[in-house]
Amino acid sequence: MKLIKTIIIVALFLSLSTEILGQESSTITVTNPTEMYLKDSFIEIDVKNLSESFSLFNVKEEIPYQIFSDNGKSKLGFVIDLLPGQKMELNLSKQNPNVKKQFPPRTYAELAMKPGNIHIDGKFRGNSFQNVTKIKVPAIHKDHDALFKYEGPGWESEKVGYRFYLDWRNATDIFGKKVNELILNKVGVHDTVAKDDSYHQMQEWGMDIFKVGSTLGIGSIGIMSDGKVNMVSKTDSIYCEIFENGPIRSKIRTNYFGWLVGDKKFNLQADLSITAGSRLTKTELLVDGNPDNIVTGLAKYKGTNFIKSHAEGEWKYIALYGNQTLVNENDKLGIALFYKSSAAISLSEDQINHIVQLKPINGKIEYYFCAAWEQEPEGIKSETEFVNYINQTLHLLNNPIKTQIK
Repeated sequence: MKLIKTIIIVALFLSLSTEILGQESSTITVTNPTEMYLKDSFIEIDVKNLSESFSLFNVKEEIPYQIFSDNGKSKLGFVIDLLPGQKMELNLSKQNPNVKKQFPPRTYAELAMKPGNIHIDGKFRGNSFQNVTKIKVPAIHKDHDALFKYEGPGWESEKVGYRFYLDWRNATDIFGKKVNELILNKVGVHDTVAKDDSYHQMQEWGMDIFKVGSTLGIGSIGIMSDGKVNMVSKTDSIYCEIFENGPIRSKIRTNYFGWLVGDKKFNLQADLSITAGSRLTKTELLVDGNPDNIVTGLAKYKGTNFIKSHAEGEWKYIALYGNQTLVNENDKLGIALFYKSSAAISLSEDQINHIVQLKPINGKIEYYFCAAWEQEPEGIKSETEFVNYINQTLHLLNNPIKTQIK
């Protein structure tokens, strides 16, 4: 198997749970089960008693980490590089509780909006945006009304940025990067009238490269009903929160109440997260109301080749590569969606989408999506490289890193 320049492992979620700081130090053994070099491999471990300060080291090299908390559970997350078949021992030890660890940010998420709720003639007024951590979306909000900076929340690693429209469209879009750094805090800052937005033209950092329209974009959410895709368009209320914003992972949580599909209503919680050095967004859905399916997919455009996984394993993918950007007719982009075969109902397509129909298991669905633009620094420059990348990512999903704690 050909190795491309950068191989990013997708998130690894373990069922391990230990009182990791109940003693002065612990050893975490991490093993790469593959014959691939893994860069920025994301490790997440369930742990207890993480209120104390600690350090994480590989011999003399300190490893940045992040503590995640949700539903009363704590987790430790970090990224490391691993050689083929390598077994690495990490030391986790207590430190002076007065020393507060600060690590350089490698992910970022934001939601910025006009302050004051000044709404005149269908537009929100104001000459600036302010970042917020949690909001209830105003009932009068609609597309292109200038309420939100770049129309909704955004999240990014150094590799790529994404956003979704926090309105009736509820579709996901892509920010392609020409620089290997975090850029969203400076995107769309002066685009306060929702017209001729700057990020639709090439900037020093890159641009909005994807045309979404009425499609599923990349990994957007819907339900198949009456033979068509119903996006999360009609709801009673929407709450959106920057749930995590740290050096290793950033996550956006959105709760949709009263999502109307036909004559039924559902409540949906959608978590979208990205980790340091990765192109992958993980989508975790929790839905009540017992829908018989959830759909997601990829926008379908001429000039692209459809690619489908054939390897054995729980995880599968669909992907597209080719001329599907807003840059010019020769600009190349690869997009992919990874899903569990155990949840798959069907693969299909309509006039504008390649569709993956999934069955919620105990109300839960998870999948990943990613984008790889040819203009990334040291990026993926051909369909062959893109197929290598998504095949390696698939292999890692099906053969996750092994972790042991002592």
